[in-house]
Amino acid sequence: MEKIQLDPKNTIVIADFDGTFTKKGIKGGRGSALMDLLRDEKYMDESSLKECRDLFDHYYPIEFDPYIDEKEKMLLMQEWWEKSFEVIKESGVTRDMLLEICHSPLLQWRDQLLDFLKLLQEKEIPLIIFSASGFGNLVIKYLLEKEDLFTSNVKIFSNEVVFDEKNFLLEMVQPIIHTSNKTGALLIKDNLLDASPERRHCLLIGDGLDDVKMAKGIDFDFTYKVAFGSNNLEHFKKVFDLVLPIDGSYKEIIDLFD
Repeated sequence: MEKIQLDPKNTIVIADFDGTFTKKGIKGGRGSALMDLLRDEKYMDESSLKECRDLFDHYYPIEFDPYIDEKEKMLLMQEWWEKSFEVIKESGVTRDMLLEICHSPLLQWRDQLLDFLKLLQEKEIPLIIFSASGFGNLVIKYLLEKEDLFTSNVKIFSNEVVFDEKNFLLEMVQPIIHTSNKTGALLIKDNLLDASPERRHCLLIGDGLDDVKMAKGIDFDFTYKVAFGSNNLEHFKKVFDLVLPIDGSYKEIIDLFD
């Protein structure tokens, strides 16, 4: 499919966060996922780190395996999040620690991402950040506020956590958002979008194969799907309209509105 020009007055943007707004693999790390940063920045003891690494090694290949049954994958992703959260909670992670990781050098915006967000603000294009990050609502909002880009056109739909009176992690609010249930149906259920929005076009941006489902169930006339690809390029090209390099910038996405 050829690239197109999008009408700012008739478009909604639905975008993932980890690996989509942020760069992957900074300084040799696995990536910039917020959960990974909490582990990589040593806010947890070695025993807890090992438990998290073991969980990652087991479940991560499942997350990106296109051949696993969708219902089975959904159950496994829920299981991964619940087990990981319990390990992190038991390690004594606090609200302050979660905000400190926002200053990690391993967390970097993709090139021209901030220009893209400013463009959306200037043209009053609605943006829904749809993230399965473990601490998304808290951390994503904080990161955008640092850049003065948590503006009126932006909504964040991600996982929420509850803290106790001493600001230690207490629980994760259900339902947990993970890669396999991150569909448009959740956006409708939580009243972030109507089933048939007034704006009829959607620009969808992600970095995982399952991100293509972020608008599933929403009655758009047209959805243009963009991905920052990975090792499974042949699979990405089957379901996304535009596949950018894994370390790509937002230049070509910005050009969609020129």
